[in-house]
Amino acid sequence: MSSAPTPAPPDTAALASATEALYRAALGPGRTADYLPVFARFDERGLAGTHWNHAAAWLNLNWLLYRRLWRQALLYALALAVALGLWWWARGFMAVWPAGVRWGLLASIGVLAVVVPGWWGTAWLHADVRRRMTEAVRRARTVQEACGLLQRGGPGRWAWVLALLAQVALLGTLGLRTGGGPVAAAPEPVLAPRVVAEAPAPPPAPVAAPAPPPSTEGVVEPVSPVSPAVSPGGAVVVGAVTSEAPTPAPALAKPAVAESTPAPAAPAAAPPSPGASGDSAGTTDAPRPRWHGHGVNVGIFGDPANAERAATRLRQAGLPVRSDPVESARGPLTRVRVGPFQTREQAEAAAETVRNLGLEARVFGP
Repeated sequence: MSSAPTPAPPDTAALASATEALYRAALGPGRTADYLPVFARFDERGLAGTHWNHAAAWLNLNWLLYRRLWRQALLYALALAVALGLWWWARGFMAVWPAGVRWGLLASIGVLAVVVPGWWGTAWLHADVRRRMTEAVRRARTVQEACGLLQRGGPGRWAWVLALLAQVALLGTLGLRTGGGPVAAAPEPVLAPRVVAEAPAPPPAPVAAPAPPPSTEGVVEPVSPVSPAVSPGGAVVVGAVTSEAPTPAPALAKPAVAESTPAPAAPAAAPPSPGASGDSAGTTDAPRPRWHGHGVNVGIFGDPANAERAATRLRQAGLPVRSDPVESARGPLTRVRVGPFQTREQAEAAAETVRNLGLEARVFGP
C-alpha cells in the first residue's frame, strides 16, 4: 500500500521574491533599494529597531506626509506646535535668563525635531508597509493583484504640496507675529511727554526757595558789625559812666538800631541767589548720579494714575521699578524706569520683557 505523497516544502526563493515585490509596490520608486535591506533585517529579527534615515530627519514632516504616515505626521506636528508655543509663551518669564539659556532651549527643540523622525522614521514606515501589505494580500487573489492595490495606495506627490503649503502658512504666521509685535510695543504717545521732560531742565529756578541759606549768611554778617558798634558804644559808655549810669542805656539802643538798619542790606546779598539756584539745580539732578548700573527708560507720564498702572504691570512681571517725580513747565510729571542692573545684558533682557507688555523700553548705561 503506497503512502500519501508528502507536500513539498514552500519555495523560500519564491516567498522572498514575492515579499520583495510587495515591498517594492508599497514603497514606490523612490529609494526602494535603500529600504529593502533594512526591512529584511527587521523581518529576520522580528522587531523593527532604530535606523538613521536622512530623508526622515531633514524633511521630517514632508517625509511623513509623502509616505502617508498620517498618524505619525499629526502627532509630530502637534508636539512641535506645543513645544514652540510653550517657548513663545514663556519668553516673558525667561527674559531675566541669560540669552544663551533661552536660545539653547530653542535649539533643543530643533534637535529633537530632527533626531526623533531620523531615528524612528524607518521603523514607522516598516510597520505601516507591513500593515498595508497584509490588507492587500487579504483582498487580492494573486501577488500581482496585491501589488496593483499597493501601487494605487503608494506615496502621492500631492502630499509634498500639502506639506509645503502648511510650512509656508506657519512661517507666514510667525512672520506676522514677530513683525507686528514691535509696532505695538513702541507707542508714540509716550514720546510726547518725553519731549516735555527735556524742557524742565532750565526751570529749576523756582526751586531757588533754598535761597534762605544765603539770607542766614547775611544775618550772620550783621552780627559781626555789632563788635564795631560796641567800640563806639564803649566810648559813649565810658563818658556816660563818668557822668550818669542810667543815661547811656538809650544811647546804646540808638547805635543798635543804627547798626540794625544795615540789616535790610542783606537783600544785597541776593546776588548769590544765582549760585543758590545753581546749587538747587544740582540738587534736582542729584538723583541721576545715584543711579548705579544700567537701566531701562519706560516713559514719562503726565497722569500719575497712568504711571502707577505701568509700574504695577512691571512689578507683576517681576521687574524692579523706580518712579521719580519730574518738574516741568506744564506741571509735575512722573518718570518710570526699570533697574538698576549690573550688566547691559540684564538690562536688554528686562527691556524685552517691557516690550512684551506693550510699553516702550530704551536701555541706558551708567
